[in-house]
Amino acid sequence: MLSSYLQELGKVGIGEFGLWRSPYTQEYEEAANLVAGWMKEHGFEVKKDGIGNIIGRIEGTDNQARAVTMGSHLDTVRGGGIYDGMLGVAGGIIAAGYLLKTYGRPQNPIEVIAFIGEEGSRFSGLMGSKWMAGDLEEKELVKVDENGISLKAAAQAFGYSLSPSGSTPRSDVEAFLELHIEQGPVLEAKGCPIGIVSGITGMRQAELTIRGRSDHAGTTPMGMRHDALLAAAKMIGAMDLCVRQSGGDTVFTVGRISANPGAVNVVAAETVFTIDMRDPDPKKLKGLYSQLEEETLKVAAQTGVLVEWKNILAVEPVPCSPILRDILAEAARKAGLDYHEMVSGAGHDAIMAARFAPIGMLFVPSTGGRSHCGEEYTSPSQCMAGVTVLAEAIRQLAYKNKY
Repeated sequence: MLSSYLQELGKVGIGEFGLWRSPYTQEYEEAANLVAGWMKEHGFEVKKDGIGNIIGRIEGTDNQARAVTMGSHLDTVRGGGIYDGMLGVAGGIIAAGYLLKTYGRPQNPIEVIAFIGEEGSRFSGLMGSKWMAGDLEEKELVKVDENGISLKAAAQAFGYSLSPSGSTPRSDVEAFLELHIEQGPVLEAKGCPIGIVSGITGMRQAELTIRGRSDHAGTTPMGMRHDALLAAAKMIGAMDLCVRQSGGDTVFTVGRISANPGAVNVVAAETVFTIDMRDPDPKKLKGLYSQLEEETLKVAAQTGVLVEWKNILAVEPVPCSPILRDILAEAARKAGLDYHEMVSGAGHDAIMAARFAPIGMLFVPSTGGRSHCGEEYTSPSQCMAGVTVLAEAIRQLAYKNKY
């Protein structure tokens, strides 16, 4: 059943770029309706909130108890795979449905949440979970996509009211668990079926603009140039070396670069590139980010250019609940599955869920470490191993009140 759900969802949104399902499109609504239907088949009451998150709920026997929740996202990146996000949604439905059928109604309510807009492929990332956490700002509602359509207009076109305002985080959640593919090579390399996440890495993203001067490529001596592209290359090399020498879990990426005027026989007057740096230690993340800025200023002085930093994103590291980590570990042991404790290097909806509840995350292997591509793959048995651990953890939380 899990594989058929994933395969069916994977057909919704196939087009010129492969699989692409962005919020407030016909493709997204088709996938959302599929998920809502599956939830109802498994005994959930289903609703959508003001931004488009789907919430499937199984009421508990204790009217005063807070909900035990799980879930992930339904949207994809352009050219994405069928497991990222969708495993957490489909797996959550199957896990909760199994528990209801086997053990009856839980003590605590159980919810499976299909978040909208985690990927940021059209509007801001994590937008559905930000809404639920009361952290979606007005400026994000008026942000426009590449066609000039705002998030607010797009949502309202599909009947989402964006009310209540999303300014207040939920206060009725006991815990949130997210099952996800690893999106990296570690579990496969270790031959380990389960990853238990200790925390989600913090992120810093910035766009750097280097300003030099256009000159003739043949007549301007090397020592008299103000080459923005060469300066950018030196800055990237200096920052990469700085990160590598720092050791630990820090990763650093330059994902986009462009040079102007972009002619083969002209010294570049301007170069723009992005950086993405991640680390689970908040102190190191802050200190190293400042150090990278210092490195670029040194290179700018040496090469006769100007550098301008534009901060794009700052996300602090988020620790997972030690109690939930222990519950997940015990669930893995009960199932006879080895596990590896690890940091999540990618952002997830659990980051925002941590604003309103303790969080736990578990990973299953990604073949070849591939993700955000059509080659993304996790075998049916690996997916079901994750669902088995998730179901047992939810049983401990919702039926035995272990938190």
